[in-house]
Amino acid sequence: METRFDKVSYRYGSVPALTDVSFTVPSGQTVALLGANGAGKSTAVDLLLGLKRPRSGSVTVLGGSPHDAVAAGRVGALLQSGGLPTDSTVQEIISLATGLYGKRRTAAELLDLAGLLDVKRRKVDALSGGQKQRVRFAVAMAGKPELLFLDEPTVALDFKARRQFWRSVKELGNTVMFATHYLDEADEYADRVIVIDKGHVIADGSPAQVKGDKSLENALVALTEGAQ
Repeated sequence: METRFDKVSYRYGSVPALTDVSFTVPSGQTVALLGANGAGKSTAVDLLLGLKRPRSGSVTVLGGSPHDAVAAGRVGALLQSGGLPTDSTVQEIISLATGLYGKRRTAAELLDLAGLLDVKRRKVDALSGGQKQRVRFAVAMAGKPELLFLDEPTVALDFKARRQFWRSVKELGNTVMFATHYLDEADEYADRVIVIDKGHVIADGSPAQVKGDKSLENALVALTEGAQ
């Protein structure tokens, strides 16, 4: 089932975050929402998760409302924000997540999937930033979601960890949408790239099409510089 934005706009007070945004994501596709910080990527993810409602237009997730898809456990999300209980071990957090989702996956499966077996007895406050990000990924996958949202998923990971992370994601075969300001990440891992600039979709196509569009050259250069 497809996921769709249809002429969606959203404002923070008088400041527009998204303006008349439309796109459709078919089942099984990996789509990058590419844009600089403040471009509107995270707002788009919040709308897709039902955390916000559009001021105008409509959002459909897996053929229905975002709220219904999330409530049914059909959607998993790894967000930039979202704390973890610092006094709990990795194993305890993962076990809690599996219980909340009716044990659709086992704790052992999730620990292996996220590369956390070596630190499963470690408390959260003793984890590196990248390890914490992998815990959030494991929690997002606990319900075997059909659709996975990732908001700047590899921002705390080094090069090796980033490649391991994407290998795990690709092996799952889910529909994936990820927000990023790394052009190389979108190029390497996305089937399709949607470029958002100042709340508008300015490009939508394969990574090769987007990189080859001369009209986007200045926007992509600015994006690359902002990611450094």
